[in-house]
Formats: sequence, C-alpha cells, structure tokens
Amino acid sequence: MRQSKYGPCGLYCGACAAEDCDGCLSDWIDDSIRNCYFRRCTREKHIDFCCDCEDFPCNKLLEFMHDKWPHHWTIAPNLQYIKENGVGKWFEIQKKEWSCEHCGASILWYQKLCSCGNQLNAWEVPA
Repeated sequence: MRQSKYGPCGLYCGACAAEDCDGCLSDWIDDSIRNCYFRRCTREKHIDFCCDCEDFPCNKLLEFMHDKWPHHWTIAPNLQYIKENGVGKWFEIQKKEWSCEHCGASILWYQKLCSCGNQLNAWEVPA
C-alpha cells in the first residue's frame, strides 16, 4: 500500500494508477504531484485537507472538481464526508469501495478488469 493514503484535495491515493509515486503526501512523488497546487497550499497553511481551509472551496478546487476526469468528481463528497465524520471512517469506506467485490483485491479508478477476472464498473478515461 502507498505510504500516503490520500491527497489534501480529498482524492484516495489507493485507487491511483501512478507507479512512480507513493501517494500525494509522501516524499516519493511524480512531477504532477510535486507541482500540485493543493499539496503546496495545504502545507503552507498547515492544514490537512482543503475542507479545513477558510477559503474552501476555492476557485482552483472548484475547477479541479469539475474538470473532465471522473475521479476528480469524487472530491466534493469525499471532503464533505471527511469534514463530518473524520478521515479514519472515510478511509475505511474508500478501501472497501476500491476493492474488488469478488476477491477483495485493490482496484484503480479506471480499471475495467480485476486480476481475478471480475469485470469492474470503472469510469472511462476521458479523451
């Protein structure tokens, strides 16, 4: 499992397909995460999540949540749940949601087929 389990924007790192990254908040990250606005902003403000910010939701986060990538659309409900119930409960739900219902293996946001052969109801990769 990745060292970092979530990003400050509310994304679940366990369903990310990046292989050259150990999670958004880890030290081993790829360039896209290294340059992430939300990672930098929450560090500068000494907060864990964007929903802890007095400017939540900022325009940058709103743009990100409404771009073409379906996994970004989960940010608003994720952050709301975290704010109301805590990251521990949210993380347990994410682990279950992003596991194959047939064999329990971890699955990725856009994965169509589990290693056990189970067909998955995954999002389409945007063009």
